[in-house]
Amino acid sequence: MHPRYAAIFGIENLELNQHYRPNNTNATSAPIQSTEPLTLNKQLFTDIKLSAQPMVINSVLKGSEMQLTDDKLTLPTEQLSANDKRALWALMSKHLDKL
Repeated sequence: MHPRYAAIFGIENLELNQHYRPNNTNATSAPIQSTEPLTLNKQLFTDIKLSAQPMVINSVLKGSEMQLTDDKLTLPTEQLSANDKRALWALMSKHLDKL
């Protein structure tokens, strides 16, 4: 359930016990950092920056997975498929919900 709806209905978020969690989901692991800049289409970059407000995105880097850390957005490629755009929207929404 989306955190906004959970807050409205007063539903508490539940987490799996460590025994039932998959081994590859470690919340303390640091995100993979990339230093290779990625050149996006000017219009796409402008749209991403506008939709992410009040967050500020100053640079886009190339990485193995989509991540948003501080003012850096990491994308796998400069051309985004429909699924990539959905994943990017979900990532930005998750970060905006935390603000």
